[in-house]
Amino acid sequence: MIISKKSIILILISVLITNTVGLATITYFAKYLDYLGTKRALIQLIVSITPLTAFIFPLLFGFISDKIQNRSLFLIFGTIGLSFSSLMLLSTQNLIVIIMLLFLFGASMASTNLSLALYVELVEDDQKLISYFNAVTVAGWFLGSQFGGIFIDVYGIDKIFLFCLLVSLPNIIIVVFIKEHRSLILERYNSEVDLNKNGLNTSILEEEGLISFSIYPSLFLRNFSIKSILPILVIIMGFYISGVTEIGFLMGVNFLFQFFQMLLMGKVIKNTNIKSFIIIGYLLSAISVFGYIISTNFWSFLFFQLLVSFSYSMHWAAILQYIAQNTTPENKARYMSYVNASVFSGSFVGGLFFALLLFFNPDYYVAMYFLIIFPVISTFIILFKFKSNEKIIRNSKKDINSEL
Repeated sequence: MIISKKSIILILISVLITNTVGLATITYFAKYLDYLGTKRALIQLIVSITPLTAFIFPLLFGFISDKIQNRSLFLIFGTIGLSFSSLMLLSTQNLIVIIMLLFLFGASMASTNLSLALYVELVEDDQKLISYFNAVTVAGWFLGSQFGGIFIDVYGIDKIFLFCLLVSLPNIIIVVFIKEHRSLILERYNSEVDLNKNGLNTSILEEEGLISFSIYPSLFLRNFSIKSILPILVIIMGFYISGVTEIGFLMGVNFLFQFFQMLLMGKVIKNTNIKSFIIIGYLLSAISVFGYIISTNFWSFLFFQLLVSFSYSMHWAAILQYIAQNTTPENKARYMSYVNASVFSGSFVGGLFFALLLFFNPDYYVAMYFLIIFPVISTFIILFKFKSNEKIIRNSKKDINSEL
């Protein structure tokens, strides 16, 4: 059951805008630094700042949010921070100032990411509705990369932050009207606890340690590899493709594929096959890294963008569903922050490793060969260490009422 339809619609609109801004920045930031004449190794080092902030701040924000039982406050602060950092990035080309603003941008993105925890609570862990959140997220990624590329072709790479500012401003108004309904969320959860005590077969998760620890190192290693490559993929594609609009399409079509795949995952992922989806997703990540190395034209890049989209949608949808169904309103933001921290810490450390390799050898392809092995290691971690929770999970109040 949906606790507030109005709030989840506003959250989805906000998520679409936030991820449009986020991916426009992440996709073209390396190209912008290249435009400023920054050295390759330094570009890789600077673009690692965003995953660093996304590693540090989710842990802090998730803990505080659970402690004070408030998500919407973080959405407001994060949204304002994105608009402010876009405005300031538009007005400077000083590398030191840019680094400081990028740190603010990453912290703001981490703050807005608490929309996921609030959304999951408002839809009461409904698998189909969570797939809508995932689909809207990647739709924003598609719009950011695609229309960001078109904007750059028309106005130039130096105006990319004008695009981010114009898109982000309406979101400040939207998030103000999101109602959290915290008391109702807790009331409904406590009602399920009471029903469980009366002997109904529901999965009420109060104890700690129900999330398999294998999730975290596997996510770290997978993103150590592939997320460190994505920021410079635009530059690599530029070796073979001249138009920024075509490159923007190749970056965006990945997310367009994911939009439909996420909707599909909401229907096909079950408690019994979560492990299989994670394993296949990680294996496709390793194949995708190799694919980026051997691609030399538009169509080969397009094929491996399709593979990497399946890689992401399969493992991420499965992990989010697993976390959502095995947490409570008292710890959901914290466990979601552990997942995000694993992703972005891997991205940050992988980015540093990639930058180090480029420092000794500026050939992108030589550095990328070292990264293929890490998603394979993630696959073996899940294969041997991951155990899904086989309890019956209730996705809505309707499930409980049907047994009364």
